[in-house]
Order: sequence, then C-alpha cells, then structure tokens
Amino acid sequence: MLQLKLHGFMTGLHFALLQLCYLLLLMFNVSSTYLTYALITTAWMAGAIAGLAFRSLDVRLVLLAGVLAYYGALAAVHYDPLAYATLAAAAVGVFLSGLWAGRFFVVMLPRMKRVDSLFFHENNGFVFGIAAAFVAFTLIGRPFLLYAPLVSGACLLVHLNWILRQPA
Repeated sequence: MLQLKLHGFMTGLHFALLQLCYLLLLMFNVSSTYLTYALITTAWMAGAIAGLAFRSLDVRLVLLAGVLAYYGALAAVHYDPLAYATLAAAAVGVFLSGLWAGRFFVVMLPRMKRVDSLFFHENNGFVFGIAAAFVAFTLIGRPFLLYAPLVSGACLLVHLNWILRQPA
C-alpha cells in the first residue's frame, strides 16, 4: 500500500513538473498571454478526459508519449520561437501529456481501492511539485526545462513497471 501512495505522490509531482515546464516554455518563447494559459489548461483537461475514456491505451506508452510530446513541443518552440503556430503543436503535446492524468486514475483505482486516498497522495505530490519546480527553475533556469520532465518521467516509468508487476 505504501508503494501505491508513493506512486500517487510521484505522479502528482510529475504532473506539476510537466505542466509548469509547458507553461514556462510557452510563455518565454511564444506568448505570455492568457491564451497560452487557457490553451494549456484546456488541452490538459481534454487529454485527461480522453485518458479516462480510452480504456485500451497502454499506460506505459501513454506515459512515454506524454514525455516525448513535451520534447516535441520544446523542439517546435526552439525551431520557430514567437510563432503562434507552435501553440497548436504544443496543444497537441499537452493533450498527449494529459492522457496519463486520466489513465492514472483508471489503472490505480482498482489497486488503491479508495479514490480519496489516491487523489490525496497525487494532489500532495502536485502541490509539492509546483513549489519545488518554482524553486528549481529559479535556481537552475532553462536547464530545468530541459531535464525535469525527462527525469520525473523516467522515475515514474520505472516505478510504474514495478507496480504493475505486483498482484492487484
């Protein structure tokens, strides 16, 4: 049970890092308007809803696709900064990254048995992640945007593989 709580916390941390990295990446390189924030929020929520709906999606591939989508958005932003067309590419990336938000609850709920506990630990990881990401970005700067999603995604993928090998 402790491993499931830790996984919920790690997932929340990953969500916070990924969302803040998307936001900072787009705000610094494309636009710092409300449109950018609204686009990221809407695309993330649409991805989470799709993750809840599509039950046949493999969770490992969803998690991996979300991290790779961030790096696709990073490449698009660096290739053509200040272009609003990159917002569309980034929206697709945010949508793909948000799929794990929906799949996480579908896959982990039968193991955790209680949605309140699952959400509690995921939310604690998210709150901690927002604070930690803000401090880390302030201290490290742009390299944080490059490495944080990769590190958190890799750690989460390793832990997810371990969790899924355990009996439900």
